[in-house]
Amino acid sequence: MPQTNARQPFKHFFIKKSLQLKIIYEILFVALLSAALTTAAITILYNSKSRTGSFYYMSNDTRQDLELKNVLEFVLPSVVGAQIFSIVIGLGIGLFSSRKMAVPIYKFEKWVSQLKSGNLNTQISFRENEEMRDLTAECNALARYYKDVFGDIGKAVDELEKVSGENPKIAQHVRQLKKTLASLHFS
Repeated sequence: MPQTNARQPFKHFFIKKSLQLKIIYEILFVALLSAALTTAAITILYNSKSRTGSFYYMSNDTRQDLELKNVLEFVLPSVVGAQIFSIVIGLGIGLFSSRKMAVPIYKFEKWVSQLKSGNLNTQISFRENEEMRDLTAECNALARYYKDVFGDIGKAVDELEKVSGENPKIAQHVRQLKKTLASLHFS
């Protein structure tokens, strides 16, 4: 795009807020759902095994027999800690990936609005050349194509204007065409 702005990714982090928040919510929902399912599975497994007495702990004291220990006291805190860690990681991934998706969409919207307003000189570019290279090249080729087509139409209208001096109806249509072409920026 022709205008360049100083990059301020943190100031303008939520460039497409609704899209970004939707992505973040979906990632966090998956992380919370997996945390809840893991906790439920461990709790159900523990409760079923503790009733049958199959959770035993061998002590280091050889004089003691096998002793039933509350395994949930040992396992659950580490599982909950891992789940909290995964939720924080999920939030980070959500923030990062939502921005990576929103910026190209925002740039395409700006590029299309420039084209729609008649600026056929507009170009789109991304810092992430690899991921968007083909689409960017096609969009910029489209803008160049329309710039050339409207340039050719403008030349044809100029030629038509030269020969239409005798016919007022044709001259009126030529003026309307020139007025329409003047709203485009393609030179």
